[in-house]
Amino acid sequence: MDRIYLDHNATTTLLPAAHTAVIEAMSQLGNASSIHSNGRCVRALFEEARIQVADYFAVKSSQIVFTSGATEANNTIMKGFAGRIITSAIEHDSILEANKTALRCQVDTEGRVDLNYLEDLLKESDQPTLVSIMTANNETGVIQPLTDIVSIARQYGAKIHSDAVQGIGKLAINWADLELDFISLSGHKIGALQGIGALVVNERIPVLPLLRGGGQERYYRSGTENTVGIVSLGAAIKACSSQDWSTIEGMRDQLEAQLLQICPALTIFGQKAPRLPNTSCFATPGVASNTQVMHFDLMGISVSAGSACSSGKVKISPVLQAMGVREPALAQSLRVSLGQSTKHQDSQKFIDTWRQLYERTQGNLKERIAS
Repeated sequence: MDRIYLDHNATTTLLPAAHTAVIEAMSQLGNASSIHSNGRCVRALFEEARIQVADYFAVKSSQIVFTSGATEANNTIMKGFAGRIITSAIEHDSILEANKTALRCQVDTEGRVDLNYLEDLLKESDQPTLVSIMTANNETGVIQPLTDIVSIARQYGAKIHSDAVQGIGKLAINWADLELDFISLSGHKIGALQGIGALVVNERIPVLPLLRGGGQERYYRSGTENTVGIVSLGAAIKACSSQDWSTIEGMRDQLEAQLLQICPALTIFGQKAPRLPNTSCFATPGVASNTQVMHFDLMGISVSAGSACSSGKVKISPVLQAMGVREPALAQSLRVSLGQSTKHQDSQKFIDTWRQLYERTQGNLKERIAS
């Protein structure tokens, strides 16, 4: 039986362009820090990738710092910025755990940053401040009002960072107009290899390096560069910039509509807010999250209870808690995230499997009540 993969927010398929770039890079022998011909050939490969990433964000290539992933990029900025940091309560753990002194902005019930609360936090101090707000949430898919956030932050002289991991390739964002100071990205979320990411930096703003050593990446990030990963990132970000997500969005909307027909009481988190075109997060009445994940896994379908970056643990979602979600829905959440490779029959198989689980659960519940 061919498995159905509906967990693309956790990691997605390696793009053909990235695969080709990897094969080419693997045939090259050399350390990019070496000045001989072999080293120069390797450096030329990933400097081309640096340009590809820079072109996507409409910045200079010197502003691109390659890292091992978004977790490292986020830690670099959260630990390396000299000043006060304001973030939100729904950020990825690599933001929240990296700097526990950061102030946390509240969000509304749809998962959007409370702009009035953000402004109140900015008013509290005139010391150098960084506002770090993700582009779109990995669990709910809710897109943050970055334009408004940037506008408010600039009024108070704050710098801006965004963890853009889930938005790259899926959202039509004019990064040049947005003028963020720092942006984090991850390769494997957009069709590159795992273990590669990048941080877009504002070269005028000092950031203490997280990793010290040989001074690679213009001293922002020491350590021998992951050439194979870097070229995969460059190829993937170039390829994903032309992807069309309208069909996937229609598939997601149809999936939710059919689930609501089966169970009108279904709660879809963030449904009233702008969301990523591929993401649906909802609570299945009467069924615990881990039970749902295991059931679908046994049926050959891969889905998630939320973020996949927590060492394989299924835990109560801080994101949903921050949105004001309470029990029992809090322990019944499921995330479905479609990808470019998802087919209509995949979505329909999920719906049919979900219906069977839901109807069986409701039947068991009625029997318990009757007895």
